[in-house]
Amino acid sequence: MPLPLINDYKTAIANAKGRFATLEFEPHLDARRSPVFLAGNFAGVFKVMAKGGDPMAIKCFTREVPDLPRRYAAVAKFCRTSQCPYVVPLQFLPAEVFVTSSVAPHTDYAVVTMPWIDGRGIGAIAELLCQRSNASALAGLTRAWGRLCLDLLRRGIAHGDLKHDNVLVSQDGRLKLIDYDSMYLPELKGLPSTMLGGINFQHPRRDVRHFDPAIDHFSMLVILLSLRALTFEPELFKRHHNGENLILIKSDFAQPERSDLLKQFGASPDFHVRDWATHLTKAAKAPTIRIPGIDAILTSATKIDASPAKPPAKRLFSFLS
Repeated sequence: MPLPLINDYKTAIANAKGRFATLEFEPHLDARRSPVFLAGNFAGVFKVMAKGGDPMAIKCFTREVPDLPRRYAAVAKFCRTSQCPYVVPLQFLPAEVFVTSSVAPHTDYAVVTMPWIDGRGIGAIAELLCQRSNASALAGLTRAWGRLCLDLLRRGIAHGDLKHDNVLVSQDGRLKLIDYDSMYLPELKGLPSTMLGGINFQHPRRDVRHFDPAIDHFSMLVILLSLRALTFEPELFKRHHNGENLILIKSDFAQPERSDLLKQFGASPDFHVRDWATHLTKAAKAPTIRIPGIDAILTSATKIDASPAKPPAKRLFSFLS
């Protein structure tokens, strides 16, 4: 079934009284008195003020997501019960807003609600830190990213679309994941992926059949390597960021042996940049999207600082004859 356009939802949000089954709120308006929203591939997210005065996000779907109620029931339960510090609580309301549309039936449509997170994407924060050449803060951001990724791995779950604008840095400096449309949870095993994620963060061989805890491995490493490289060469952000990436792009993964940036990483004074670039190159050329040893890579990232790391000392063994 076709779904309403984002402008149809804007009309409903702007005239909320009588349109919503349970929600009571005031829309957050811009200077032109139009509802404030962020548009994505599958939905638009509107900022509103809930009845109690707290800012809230309302997600309205513009493209059909297969098994949407089942997926969001599982995600809502996880966010409510897991005590994972990187997700926010949400509600899935299956028939909440009545929308009139020129392209879709006039009927009630599902929405997802969650607290509005005041923060900036990890890409925007990285840009700011690069402009200030703040190597210490970039190292801290890299450590925080490593801890977030390890938390997901240890839970056996995956976000499914890790990229620079789906990870927020809240005002208190904590990382928060947003946009859970493609999240993998064990109870969703057997379903296809709803999307393949941002092309500048994903393994070149990922397809809809991949839906398991390994779907985040490649994007975890892409972001990790990017942040670590920027720690020592912050000018790379201005040179390589295009709005849809951090510094690496799809072509770097499709033919890693021809990537000037990956070659540059190979000459870095930092062992981790060199080592993680080697792992990324091998992963991009591998027939599977799973990266062996990704947990060890991420664990090493939680211990780094802003100084170039040296290779780990080789262990010496003595043998008795």
